[in-house]
Amino acid sequence: MSNTIEITGIDLREFAKKVYELSVPQGMGFMHFTDEPLSNEEANNLIIEDYTYALDMDYVKGRACKMMVCKKEDKLLIGNSWYDHTDSQLRELLDYFNINTLKLGKHNPSCNCVECRSKGR
Repeated sequence: MSNTIEITGIDLREFAKKVYELSVPQGMGFMHFTDEPLSNEEANNLIIEDYTYALDMDYVKGRACKMMVCKKEDKLLIGNSWYDHTDSQLRELLDYFNINTLKLGKHNPSCNCVECRSKGR
């Protein structure tokens, strides 16, 4: 992955729960949306034990989570933008785990904030 942020050392279960918390239903996700938090068991079920990925979250209980954690050697990496989320949501996620966010800009190509949507991004 180019343009990545290293998140090695974080608790993936807690990371999945925070991703879920910061995500909202979109599209057909409204049909499956529940307001309840992600349980520890549900978060554990999202963790992958293979050579390429550690976590893969697309739609979870109706929420558009759109988060993938990749493995590269002994490192855990995410992209430096979060599809269908604002940069402030990505910054909030990373700040929660004390991960440096100085390199993040205000908006990215996948930003889903009102300002970017009004500009047709």
